[in-house]
Amino acid sequence: MIEMDQRIIIIPDLHGREFWREVVGGLPADARVVFLGDYLDPYENEWIYWTDAFKSLQDLIALKKAHAEQVTLLWGNHDLHYLFSSLQGSRYNEYKADVIRTTFEANLDCFQMAVEYAVGGKRYLFSHAGVHPQWLKKHSSLFGPADEITAESFNRLMFTDEFVEALSDVSALRGGWSRVGSMIWADIDEFAGTKVNESEMFQICGHTKCPNGQPKVLGNVICVDCQKAFLLSEMGVVGF
Repeated sequence: MIEMDQRIIIIPDLHGREFWREVVGGLPADARVVFLGDYLDPYENEWIYWTDAFKSLQDLIALKKAHAEQVTLLWGNHDLHYLFSSLQGSRYNEYKADVIRTTFEANLDCFQMAVEYAVGGKRYLFSHAGVHPQWLKKHSSLFGPADEITAESFNRLMFTDEFVEALSDVSALRGGWSRVGSMIWADIDEFAGTKVNESEMFQICGHTKCPNGQPKVLGNVICVDCQKAFLLSEMGVVGF
């Protein structure tokens, strides 16, 4: 975990959208940017061409390589389903799957499952969809005690068969059969009723579209899938 004094830029689900470019243009030397995943698979009603979405992904990878310590690219379900057939979901592009998979495989070291920072004396864990305590409990043999979880707990397991199987958990809210979804599939509404404790870890995620462009907060989880960037500072999460 890295203690941060400055603000952190948060970029939620892109799906080919370009709003990130203006936000991170001329990236200051002391800035940190966290992308929450889902770079491809545009929505049909947004009229984003696949070629544009793919070019955006390539540019993000180039940004990461140019600013490795400043930029974090997290995996989303719409990214990992090109690497693992068991994770395939909506808008999977079977016609371009080979080139997408090849691109991700050639740049695996540019992506990770989670990252965490300490800001204003609070601990924040970033992941695509949020880490549900019930999911941790279900897979305790894989992750260990929930109160010892860190971002590295997930990053070190990436691409192991057991972890990929755990990632395939999808709840009824998303058309699955599990009690709650995994850290790439959990719906923000699954966190309703989770205990709020200021001394515990806060989470920032995307994945679930938020109405009216406003983040949704349930328990210690803040969902920012609002098609715009946000800032995390000592004052909390605010729109960019």
